[in-house]
Amino acid sequence: MNTLHSYMLGIIGGTSLLDYKGSEFKKIEQNTPYGTSELFQGDGFLLLLRHQNRRAPHIISYRSHIAALRLAGADRIIALGSTGSLRENIPPGSRVIPDDILCLSPVPTIRNHSIDHVSPEFDQELRALLKKISPEAIPTGTYIQTRGPRLESRSEIAWMKQVADIVGMTIASELTVSSEMGLPFAAICTVDNYANGVCDARVSYEFIISMVRENQRKAVDLLDSIIRSVS
Repeated sequence: MNTLHSYMLGIIGGTSLLDYKGSEFKKIEQNTPYGTSELFQGDGFLLLLRHQNRRAPHIISYRSHIAALRLAGADRIIALGSTGSLRENIPPGSRVIPDDILCLSPVPTIRNHSIDHVSPEFDQELRALLKKISPEAIPTGTYIQTRGPRLESRSEIAWMKQVADIVGMTIASELTVSSEMGLPFAAICTVDNYANGVCDARVSYEFIISMVRENQRKAVDLLDSIIRSVS
């Protein structure tokens, strides 16, 4: 397959950018061995919305998405994610730049027909760039991934609090596939809510979406800052 561009930043956006139109960008339907994913091409970057076609986290086409970015010319990836906080001192509205993951669910892989192992690690240069772009962000933290689409129980969160700082449903999968495809990867996560039971919080999908919408302007501003960093 022919690449459309060489050497550009791939950006993955989440729920907070689900209705982002990208009207000033060129829309691309990128075919891959794993399916077709939609991209928006700008000056020096490619934007992919992970929940395209309104897919829930457990059925996102991770392999197609990462392959589409790579085939379209991305040589590194920054992902924006929505998370729940496992810590009272990480309140909603915070940003976290994770430096490690813990995954409780099966992750996608492109290594189904060969024995090959990767260590999924966040790229330090991209993390340093994110710290510069968002100096108020918490610079380290462990991201724990659950399968979804259901939310976590209070007992599950009580255990997760012992080993992680934020909880989400997508970043570990994206990091793993990116690592297998040789693409440096980093993430910056917005905290939209306390997880179930933290600070006696009771969490519902409706509440999470309301917080996502409240933080949507901040997410768009963050996206604009990342885009300016590569312009």
